[in-house]
Amino acid sequence: MIALPPNAPFTPEQIGWLNGYLAARMQVQQAPGTSQALPAQSAPAPAGKAVHILWGSQTGTSEGLAKKTSKTLSAAGHQTTVTDMADSDAQKLVEAEYLLVITSTYGDGEPPDNAAELHELLHADDAPSFANTNFAVLGLGDSEYPDFNQCAKEFDAVLEKLGGQRLCPRVDCDVDYDDPFDQWLAQVSESLAKPAEAAAA
Repeated sequence: MIALPPNAPFTPEQIGWLNGYLAARMQVQQAPGTSQALPAQSAPAPAGKAVHILWGSQTGTSEGLAKKTSKTLSAAGHQTTVTDMADSDAQKLVEAEYLLVITSTYGDGEPPDNAAELHELLHADDAPSFANTNFAVLGLGDSEYPDFNQCAKEFDAVLEKLGGQRLCPRVDCDVDYDDPFDQWLAQVSESLAKPAEAAAA
């Protein structure tokens, strides 16, 4: 406690008043939240998004990339679900706000066996609306074939036709797919890192 010395050049009444004033000032300065700056609060981290990953494959390559995509996005804080297209339900897929499609093309531009039913449903006259869905498509193929990545192109086009919004442009992978896949996944990750209202902008 600060106090004036007894020999200070003030009358006893002035010394008493000043001592009281100084004591009151000390109490105010020591009170929590008065003289010390509040610690800065860091901005909350963006909330992870629920991402549904569909794969269509004849040999299993798309399934492997779907799982790799899931692992990468989960590490970034997103909640992912990986589904074989044969086990998917078009009516339930419309509830997915974020949908990733990874598919190969089989034969003469046909969807792989496990993707055929979903492909047909989405192209039907009574196909559901995907107006609330943000999507991205990755195609796996071989440019030696005339219908290179035809299935991926058709999924990409029909999801847009049904009202979906692209997270990023479709990527068509050739036989050497590692680099194009990594680039696609980087674009998807960047889009998902944005606030929800800007993810599809």
